[in-house]
Amino acid sequence: MSLTRQVKQELARSEESLACCSSWELKALMLRNGYYTIRHNTRILSIAVDDYAVARRLFSLLRLAGVASPVILKQQEKRFHKSQFIVRVYGYEQVDALLIYLDLKEAGRQLTLPRLFTAVPRRTCCRRAFLRGAFLAGGSISISRRSGYHLELNCNNYDDAQVYQKTLQSYNLEPLIRKRNGSVYIYFKNAEAMADYLRIIGAGSTLLQLESMRVVKSMRNQVNRLVNFETANLEKVVASAQQQLEIIARVDNLIGLDNLTPALRQAAYLRKSFPEASLKELGEMIEPPVGKSGMSHRFKQLEKIVFKTNSAHS
Repeated sequence: MSLTRQVKQELARSEESLACCSSWELKALMLRNGYYTIRHNTRILSIAVDDYAVARRLFSLLRLAGVASPVILKQQEKRFHKSQFIVRVYGYEQVDALLIYLDLKEAGRQLTLPRLFTAVPRRTCCRRAFLRGAFLAGGSISISRRSGYHLELNCNNYDDAQVYQKTLQSYNLEPLIRKRNGSVYIYFKNAEAMADYLRIIGAGSTLLQLESMRVVKSMRNQVNRLVNFETANLEKVVASAQQQLEIIARVDNLIGLDNLTPALRQAAYLRKSFPEASLKELGEMIEPPVGKSGMSHRFKQLEKIVFKTNSAHS
């Protein structure tokens, strides 16, 4: 199951909200995915969704709004070969009453379905419901190694996108707006904002899963950094030790190791005995111990002996 479908099914199972909240959730679903048709002199309001659980949620919201007999139909999209669910309200009187209930028209005026949101919900609970309906209507969420974290809401137009943006700004969230293939989207590209959005709309189970994935990803990245750091240090130690062994071999050929001072002779034999050890580890083998800088100084002295001896012979 995709993460998007998981979130939608979780939201669809959430407890029914207060009447004011339910109307805002229903309004977001209807204005994003609703459309009119007239068949056999009967007006039909249809709302299309891509998941049966969301269709059931929409059915319940319509019943709470006073619709006596909404109907759920299943259709097969020919273009993408996906199932689509249509929730319909039949009859002029039912549709007209629904729009009046949702404050989308005034009584007695011509029946129309507006396509623009007019205002941001005032109450916090209604804003949450409004954003929940927005995700059920046209939201998607994904996490991948290539593109990272991504959550977006498909809006009808730029004006609607600004209303969503203003609603989210009331929670100190700053989504971006973009246009793609003729559609307008608002989106987040970071895990913190995505987690806050899921918390706002009540997707607690998915939020816990997301936080778990973030922890695992963070630990994996930390382990990779440590491994890369240790690998780089090991390669540096090996390269340095190899260079020191070459200098020791040249000193041995030029003057012999037994002719070195005790400190230099000790350093040379330790390096030959422990070619994989770091300077710090070699220093700790000496009594009393010698620090890393002290061991480095001894090998520099050996290097100077090679340079001076070669210069004297040339």
